[in-house]
Amino acid sequence: MKAATAQRAVSRGRILVTARSVAQSTAALDTLRAAGHEVIVRTTPTPIHSGWVAEQLPGVDAAVFAMEPVDATALSRADRLKIIARPGVGTDTVDIAAATRQGVIVTVAGGTNDQSVADFTFGLLLQATRGIAQAAEGVRRHGWERVTGTEAWGKTLAVIGLGRIGRGVVRRARGFDMQVLVVTPRPDAAFAREHGIRYVSFDEAIAQADFLSLHAPLTPATENLIDAQALARMKRGAYLINTARGGLIDEAALAESVRSGHLAGAAVDVLRVQGAGSPSPLIGVPDILVTPHMATFTREATARVAMSVADSVTRALAGIRPDQIVNPAAWP
Repeated sequence: MKAATAQRAVSRGRILVTARSVAQSTAALDTLRAAGHEVIVRTTPTPIHSGWVAEQLPGVDAAVFAMEPVDATALSRADRLKIIARPGVGTDTVDIAAATRQGVIVTVAGGTNDQSVADFTFGLLLQATRGIAQAAEGVRRHGWERVTGTEAWGKTLAVIGLGRIGRGVVRRARGFDMQVLVVTPRPDAAFAREHGIRYVSFDEAIAQADFLSLHAPLTPATENLIDAQALARMKRGAYLINTARGGLIDEAALAESVRSGHLAGAAVDVLRVQGAGSPSPLIGVPDILVTPHMATFTREATARVAMSVADSVTRALAGIRPDQIVNPAAWP
């Protein structure tokens, strides 16, 4: 640890950037370079695999990764790494325990993209229920086929997880006069009074929801949270929305639930295996909309995320503690 501490403050470092939100930000890259660092921008091949990550880490002081899997094997190749900076808030792709043992801090960019994801969640909900894109595509082809949809107004929305994104979704749901149920391990009484929501158990939520929206982190406890049994307990004709993590859902079970007509539809922005050529059983199923993990991609959020990441990296390499460290025990 003394050696790691001595290396913590450096005047020049090598920074690997694969996260597109940062790689495409001139301001963020200029900030890193202005601090005297060498910036290496690379595109991660798909499908993503940890072997490629392990090959990139030797000789790197900082890594700005999006969804790349950073496991203990990859970290063992990192001879100079001091920080892994995530341009989101999820850290399920990083072995936090291994990073901590090696003295590598992991940071997130909390508070930068939550409103963009909350907006997108409602975009998915409305598209799933109204078939807007399909109808517009029909007109583009010189057709005129209308889609009969389902109203969101006044329906029951169950929100699983009450972090920043979940709260943003709650606020938007009230504008649709929806009855909002929330599942969270940390109920906030003041927030409930202000927005007229009701805290319920998971079983109550899935049984009553017309729309079920997932905003929970992926952990061993939440993996496959929505499995065949949970789907069977949902209302017939309900919709499932997921902008959190693909691993929260048993994808084969969801595909079958929609095909059978038990669920009316689903819209997801995340998959278990992401990227071009994903083998997900959700892709191509009628009434299941899949988007390419783009909920955070607004101009405003991308700018905030990129600068937050640049700030974390420059501070860490200068020996100054960044604000949003997931594993503070790794900071000496």
